[in-house]
Order: sequence, then C-alpha cells, then structure tokens
Amino acid sequence: MEARVPQAGRPGAATRARLPRVSGPPLAVAAAVALLLAAGCSSPSEKAEQPKTGAIPKISDPSGIKPLPLDAYTLNQQQYLDTLNAQRVLARRCMTQYGIDWHGSDVIDPAPVGQKLDTLFLIIDANRASQYGYHSPDDHSKDGSQGGKKSGTGPDPTPVEKSVFTGTYKGPDINGHSVPKGGCNAAVEAELTKGGAPGVGILDAANVMMGPYQQSKSDSRVQDAFAAWSTCMKGKGYTYKGPDDAVNDPAWHSPQPSPTEIATARADVACKQQTNVVGIWYAVLTAYENRYIESHAEDLAKVKQQVDATLRNSATILATGS
Repeated sequence: MEARVPQAGRPGAATRARLPRVSGPPLAVAAAVALLLAAGCSSPSEKAEQPKTGAIPKISDPSGIKPLPLDAYTLNQQQYLDTLNAQRVLARRCMTQYGIDWHGSDVIDPAPVGQKLDTLFLIIDANRASQYGYHSPDDHSKDGSQGGKKSGTGPDPTPVEKSVFTGTYKGPDINGHSVPKGGCNAAVEAELTKGGAPGVGILDAANVMMGPYQQSKSDSRVQDAFAAWSTCMKGKGYTYKGPDDAVNDPAWHSPQPSPTEIATARADVACKQQTNVVGIWYAVLTAYENRYIESHAEDLAKVKQQVDATLRNSATILATGS
C-alpha cells in the first residue's frame, strides 16, 4: 500500500488519526461538530480580509518550521500514544473484574494527531526528495512494514466482551459483577478526563485545523508564492501550476520512485527554497490560525483544559499502573 505526502487539503494527519478498535480517547462529537462548523463558516468580512502576517521567515528545510498556534491545543504523536497506552491500562484493569483478558484497546496503527510539520507544506526536505521522490520513507522501512503499523497483542474481542466494555451487555452478572451503564468504556473515559472540561474532546482542535489550512492555501500571498514556484519549475523543464499538482502527479503511482520522480522532487524542493514558498505559507497559515484562536478563545480554552487534564491523568496512570 502506498503512503505519500499529504494531498491537497490535508493538513498532515490531523483529521485522520485512527483510534483503537473499540474505543479511543474521549471525543465529544457535538463539540467537535460545533467547532468544525465555526471553522468553515466565516463572515463575509473575514473571507474578504486577509490577516496580517508577522515577519516572513526564510525556511529551506523542515528544521526551520516551528510549531503552529493551534498545536498548543492538540497532541503530538508521543502524547497521543501515551493517552492510548493509559487507556489500555485502565481498560484492562476494569475488564479484569469480569474475568476478561481485554485487548480491545491495544494500540493499533497509531498516527500523529497534530499538524505534521515535515509534510504540512508538502515535500521540503532535499535529502528525502533525493532518496524517495514523492514517496514516503515509510514505504521503505527496514522491517518491511507499512507506515510502522503496530499490531494488537491478543485476539479480537468477542461480541460479549465488546458489550461488557461498551455497557450494552444485557445478560446476568459476570464473575459476580453487574455491568453498569456505559460499561468499562465510560469508566475509562471518566478516569482519563478527570479534572477536564465536560463535553469537550481532546481531538476537537485537530478537527478544525482544516479550516485555517484551506484558507491559507487560497490566500493571494500564498498563491503568488505558488506562481513564483511554478515559474521556477518551468525553467527547470517541469510544468505544474502549483506544488499540489507535482505531489499528486499520477506518474508517481508506482511501488518505487522512478528516476524521473526523484529528479522532479529535487527540482520541487530547490524551487521552494529559491522562492521561499514555505516561509511565506508558514507566515500566512500562522496568521489564519491566530485569527481562529482569537475568535474561538472560549471554546479552545476548554479544549486546552481537557487536553491538559487527559495528559496529566495519563502520566499518572502510566507511572503507577493504576
């Protein structure tokens, strides 16, 4: 299976982080939907007015990209994994009282949930372009796995086990214990989010990153940078309207990068460096994210409270095993 750099309109892995088989970290769907609607519904004046940027940084490789404003309200990959592992500890402890060796919350194929900075602005690493073209290094992992997938450590839960975990079990007591409403899933969520903001999910901020990202791509300053990049590429013998078109060229749909793909990717990175596409785009995206934060300060403060509480509880659970 081919894994490539983000396509048009995909800010890293923010909106596609997969949760465990039965249950993931608590995510308040209603709150997420409200934030998503807010992200996509700007007033006419907001749509017409482009936010002012600060100084435009010169960015020529991934090391020059600093965290973006909305990253303060979401999780990085390690934090996400810590949360999943804490969830697993709590879930197995809860299910043990029913005599069930639970593996339904084992970490499976984890993905970063914040904005993946090394691919957020498409390919920008010259060394990566020279080795993999537009393909992902994950396609060439040493163990032959795809994307570093982690498998579960036990069999899939049975229907009865799932019903105990989710609280839908209707049978007699199990191992001398009745199954309360919500089951172990509700108990795990309550323990993980203790001290947080009720009704708010830890992935809510990740779910709204698409709004500012798409706005930044349509911004005239970024479009001008794309045009300059396109002119540079044409001078090297490649005709693409913008960086998205180069990344998504159907010619690259192959198991391994071809010499032509690698040459194109190297030219792509060189032109990004020459025209400072990434620096301009980064500054513009920062401005849109800051504007979003300013106009949704109350909602995001609750998200931050929930994220902080979940991380704090996860650290305690992992340190003590309880």
